[in-house]
Amino acid sequence: MTQRIPLLLVLAALLAPVSAHAQAEGFLSVCGNRAASVAEVARTCRLALETGALDPEQELAAAINLGGALLELDQPGLARDAYDRALALKPASALALAGRAEARAALGETGLAAVDWNRAVDLAPNDAALRAARGAFRLRAGNPGGALADFEAAQARNPDDRALTFNRALALAELGRDAEAEAGLSRVIAADPGDTGAWLNRARLRAARDPLAALADYDRAVALAGDWSQPLVERGALNDALGRKDAANADFRRAWELGHRSEALNARILEMGR
Repeated sequence: MTQRIPLLLVLAALLAPVSAHAQAEGFLSVCGNRAASVAEVARTCRLALETGALDPEQELAAAINLGGALLELDQPGLARDAYDRALALKPASALALAGRAEARAALGETGLAAVDWNRAVDLAPNDAALRAARGAFRLRAGNPGGALADFEAAQARNPDDRALTFNRALALAELGRDAEAEAGLSRVIAADPGDTGAWLNRARLRAARDPLAALADYDRAVALAGDWSQPLVERGALNDALGRKDAANADFRRAWELGHRSEALNARILEMGR
């Protein structure tokens, strides 16, 4: 898993209500409001665009904000349409390209998403947020080398960013550079001992080399995870490998109670007699 890094900024400054039409002004004031709910941003941005009373700069910003809201509402097809509208107004908008890349990735259009990401970064090569977000995309798309380059470029500008340190560690792990990855995750843990993902991923790195240290990390991840069952499943597997069957069964049963389902877990629960 990667930690999400904020990408698209709400362009409130561009959405200052300068339209002569009061209705459009009202919609714009919410469309560019950081405090509004995502659903309300989507609704008012759409209504503002439908008025036909926006100047090109306002229309661009409203379309970008609409796309971002629709992405958060898990409507990537409609988000892509909004970004298409923005790019028709300004083909060299790095923000719109990045947003469309995210929408295309969510739709499974990985190749087209990569093209949009590359265009966005080419337009704004010094934008650390864009580099970080493209890195997250590349990591998910199976390109850890490219992801690492992006994370390191972003971290050169934000050396204390824990999300970048975390994501860089994931890329290093994918590249087989386990010692560097573990060191990065240890830095995240030192800065934020409550980061469940850091404990979990460090446990994964340690499992083969030092299973007892990995088990201690899994213990911390389980304690922090609440109702998230994945750390229990993985700790159960390690307990099993260490011959601790009772502890493994307890982990697997608790993961089942929390709603985790997989063929392997289903079989184990049946073996235990539910």
